[in-house]
Amino acid sequence: MTKITIRLLAISLIFFFTKAGFSQNSPVRLGLRVAPCISWMNPNEKNYIYNGAATGISFGFISEFYFTEHYALSTGFNFSFLSGNLQFPYALSPDIGILDRKYNFRYLEIPLMMKMKTKQYGNFSFFGQIGFGTGFNLRTKVTDNFMTQDHGTITDMKNLNTSEVCFIREAILVGLGTEYKIDESVSLIVGFSYSNSLNNVLLGKNTKDNSLSNRSSLNYAELNIGVLF
Repeated sequence: MTKITIRLLAISLIFFFTKAGFSQNSPVRLGLRVAPCISWMNPNEKNYIYNGAATGISFGFISEFYFTEHYALSTGFNFSFLSGNLQFPYALSPDIGILDRKYNFRYLEIPLMMKMKTKQYGNFSFFGQIGFGTGFNLRTKVTDNFMTQDHGTITDMKNLNTSEVCFIREAILVGLGTEYKIDESVSLIVGFSYSNSLNNVLLGKNTKDNSLSNRSSLNYAELNIGVLF
């Protein structure tokens, strides 16, 4: 984790525990969510080219700890299936060409966000969220299309090893949404959120040009659908 992330998380936790004081009267809400998403790679190295977005999905568990009526600390965990496409120079002995690579990432992500909710209008209320997400890479698979002048296109599928992908992905999370109150204990939630990566998710050097590094962040936008109890 970056130093800035650690400091901000520490401030958020201190604020939460100071306000909440582990009060028995502080409501806790639990729930489940599913979120179709669009994800993309954002290269941070010359000659590395963004090559399109891809669809994905995440699902997981929600927990909210309210320290006032309209403010809560929101956390939980998500299993996220994200993808992205890059094109970059590549050497595969004895050939040199261009690699068109599709990444398929699988993460276990733990968000930590401040949730701010409006008063209720009929059965509806509205909320905004901001915070951080820490994702742990469980597996990364790629589909390679290696294009050369001599041999055309060579297609391969494989798992990336730990020297080629970063284990941890840090991100800023922001979101907006609405809650629909079904009864005193159950609410439906629908919202949009955006995750902006704070670090590169790729590691290693370019096989054609050792002065180039594999450097790209991974971002996504998602539609959240869930239920809170």
